[in-house]
Amino acid sequence: MERNDIVYNILIPSLQRLYEVDYFNISNGVSERNICARLSHHMENIMHELVDYREYFADVEYNRKNDGTGKCCENKQNVARPMVSDLIVHQRNSESNLMAIEMKRWNNYDKRDADRERLETVVSSPKINKRKKDCVYDTSLGVFIIYSPTKLIVELYEKDLEGNVQRNVLPPFMYDATSQRLIV
Repeated sequence: MERNDIVYNILIPSLQRLYEVDYFNISNGVSERNICARLSHHMENIMHELVDYREYFADVEYNRKNDGTGKCCENKQNVARPMVSDLIVHQRNSESNLMAIEMKRWNNYDKRDADRERLETVVSSPKINKRKKDCVYDTSLGVFIIYSPTKLIVELYEKDLEGNVQRNVLPPFMYDATSQRLIV
């Protein structure tokens, strides 16, 4: 899967639709779980319109592997910890994840560093003999979203050509109340 395909054909259109349809919830401080669930809804609808992504689902607070056991990820001390991302985009019959997404309202600083660390870990590709059992690795793209009624910041976590995880911040999106659209 091409990174640009994921970002420009799925992620950004889903965020734009979220602000177009659910701006009332965003502007009135509705819970992050609700905003995440609404993003999931829009993302699935967009993916199911695209031939290559019809088999993918956007699941909120998803914490299971295909065999029903809990998903884990490593922390910086290389200890396996239970994993629950705000939103996972994946094929339910596969161990690979297309995207892991964490979302925070602009004024919520709680566990931002832990969320970013989790995204780095799930995108990483440690050598097979260094992997922890039941931990998630090799996710195509990690996404950290900070949203507000007026602005949206998107951080992407992805592997470079050497396999190292890099953090890239997209230019901020601003919400234009007149057109009711996100603008870069």
